[in-house]
Amino acid sequence: MLGTVNLPEYVAGAAVVIVLPGPNSLYVLSVAARRGVRTGYRAAGGVFLGDSTLITVTSLGAASLLARWPLAFDAVKYLGAAYLAVLGAGMLRSSVRSLRARRVG
Repeated sequence: MLGTVNLPEYVAGAAVVIVLPGPNSLYVLSVAARRGVRTGYRAAGGVFLGDSTLITVTSLGAASLLARWPLAFDAVKYLGAAYLAVLGAGMLRSSVRSLRARRVG
């Protein structure tokens, strides 16, 4: 059985969440403004794929699985933290390179 009790209501709610403006919309708009419409469509496709994956996994009961197995929850938590740390380090390196390039040129 799926993790949701009433699948049609869940799908309707998920569709509303995807359509509502928020950080994903701002991301797609900023990418399209900086790099063009074609790249903006690619960003929108990536956001849609990510949201669809998250909603599918959630509806299949991922929260119940993580609640039942604390080790799995810890693994997901620490992998997410490591991913964010890598992204942050990359952003810091990029800003340092940008500052150095401004000083030189």
